[in-house]
Amino acid sequence: MLFSSEPKYEIHLDLDRNRIKAVLNETYTVCKDVLGVDFFLTAEEFVGKIDPYLDSNRVSSSVEIRLPSKRYPELKIEVDLRRRGVIARLVNRDTRVLLNRYLTKL
Repeated sequence: MLFSSEPKYEIHLDLDRNRIKAVLNETYTVCKDVLGVDFFLTAEEFVGKIDPYLDSNRVSSSVEIRLPSKRYPELKIEVDLRRRGVIARLVNRDTRVLLNRYLTKL
């Protein structure tokens, strides 16, 4: 028989979506305070960029979200969805280390 009447089972990943969004919101605030800049995105727009990844239920090793500003156009935030952690990626090593000291505590 080609067609079966058995129910189809779907895999649903149990990601802590609220915690991930809270971490991203705090990341935005920490980056703004530490770097002393205004970003091209609002906090809501920045946090909203993670929605396609959360909705797809696919967990990759990490997801990069850009958070550009006039002074730091290359700033990327790497989000680990499984561990609910973030880390900043910047060209300037000293600024990156300073920023990541705060971000790894979230």
